Amino acid sequence: MPSLEGLFAWLLALQQEVYGALGASIGGMGETVSGTAAALAFGLALGAIHALTPGHGKAVVFSYFLGAQARPAAGLLMAVKIAGTHVASALALVALFGSAASMFGRASGAARTIQIASYSLIVLAGLWLLFRAVSGLRSTRPPPPHTHGISSGLLPFAIGLLPCPMTMLIMTYAMANATLLAGLLLTLVLAIGIAATIALVGTIGVVVRRGLFAAIDPGGRRYVFAIGILEVLSSVAIVVLGGVFLLAIVR
Repeated sequence: MPSLEGLFAWLLALQQEVYGALGASIGGMGETVSGTAAALAFGLALGAIHALTPGHGKAVVFSYFLGAQARPAAGLLMAVKIAGTHVASALALVALFGSAASMFGRASGAARTIQIASYSLIVLAGLWLLFRAVSGLRSTRPPPPHTHGISSGLLPFAIGLLPCPMTMLIMTYAMANATLLAGLLLTLVLAIGIAATIALVGTIGVVVRRGLFAAIDPGGRRYVFAIGILEVLSSVAIVVLGGVFLLAIVR
C-alpha cells in the first residue's frame, strides 16, 4: 500500500506536469494556427476533466434537478452560471492578490474565506428549497415546470463562488510571462469545458427524474405526493452536502 509521502510526491509530480503543459500551451498560442488550436483544445478538455474533480457542485446540481421539475435547457443555463462564477472568482483573486491557492489546489487566505461563504450559501439555498418543498406538500395540484427562482440566483452563484485553481495556475503563469491575452483565451475555453461537464450532470438529473415518474399518471394524487416527497429529499440532500463541505473546511 503506498505511503502518504508517496501519494503527496505523486500529486506534486502530477501538478508540475499539468503546470508544465499549461505553460507550454500558453507559450504556443499565437505562434502558429495549429499551436493555438491545440492549446485551445487542451484547455477545453482540461476544463471538462477538471470539473469531474471534487469542488464543482456536481452532487448539489444533480440533487437539485432530481427534485426540481425543469427542462434540460435549465441544466445548461445553471452550468454556464456556475462555470462563469467559478472562473470569475479565480480571476478576481489573482488580479487582487496574485495567488490564493496553496499546493494541490487547497484553498488558503482569501480563497478559504470565499470557500466558507460558498458552502454557507449552498446550505441557505437548500434550506429555502426545503421550505418551499415542505409548503408544497399541502398542494393537491401538480406543480408546473419551475426552478424555484433559485437556479437563476443564489444556488449557481453559491456553487460557482469557489475559485477555480486551474484558472489561478493559468493566469499566474500568463501574468508572470506577459501573455495575458493567451491566458484569458485559455481560461475561456477552460470555463466552456467545465460548463459542459456540469450541464451533463444537470441533464442526467432531469432525465432520471422523468424516468422515475414515467409510469405515474401526472394528473393523479400519487404523482403530486411523490413529486413533493422527492423535492423534500433533494432539498435535504443539498443542505447536507453544503453542511458537510462547510464543516470540512472550518475544522
